[in-house]
Amino acid sequence: MKANISILRFILLTAALVCPVTLTAQEKLPDSDPKLTSETTYKMPQSAIDAEIDGNVTIAIRVDKTGKPKKAIVAGGLMWPCSANPVKELNNLFSDLSDAMLNLQFSPAIKDGKPVENDIGLTFLLKNPRVEIPSNIDPITKERRIRIVSGGILNGKATYLPQPAYPVEAKIDRVVGSVTIQVLIDEQGKVIRAGTVNGPNILQPGARASACGAKFPLTILSGNPVFVSGVSTYNFRMQ
Repeated sequence: MKANISILRFILLTAALVCPVTLTAQEKLPDSDPKLTSETTYKMPQSAIDAEIDGNVTIAIRVDKTGKPKKAIVAGGLMWPCSANPVKELNNLFSDLSDAMLNLQFSPAIKDGKPVENDIGLTFLLKNPRVEIPSNIDPITKERRIRIVSGGILNGKATYLPQPAYPVEAKIDRVVGSVTIQVLIDEQGKVIRAGTVNGPNILQPGARASACGAKFPLTILSGNPVFVSGVSTYNFRMQ
């Protein structure tokens, strides 16, 4: 009888240890977006470096239910000189970036406890060694100091702000929306670099061209003119 009681106690103790593990394993996973699980180093093509392309590029990536990237598209963020039109170099860079993103690894998105296909956006800085940050030498400390300030939204500060033409194709397809352009203004108030932050693809070229044609007053800091970084927004609406 005592032996049977010992066996019973052992069974109850074993059940107490096993049951919590079983219940935890059955809990539904919380909903979540895809998460990057791998690291990568990316080297810009020499053609993009020579074209002075750089910026905080945003990539839209479609991740399948196994965590594998299926498609990657450059959504915006790259800048280049207003005086240049590096179409070939940009296309090569976009293709190279997309290929690099397809080699990344992700944990899949979770919906209702199950892995599902979903989109994710990644933003990272592309530094171009040929693009110099505006700076000068402090006459007192002899140290190099940055000569660039943030100007925020610049539309209302422009002395001349040309409006972009509405592309015929966009009108036919009734494409509307806002396009935000990141710009860099030099010490004379001239826009020298620009790039699209967001907005419909078909509307981006015209908005960027208009941003490059804008004029701004000088920005003075501590008695000296400085470079200004900011954004201009262009709204496209059907009349």
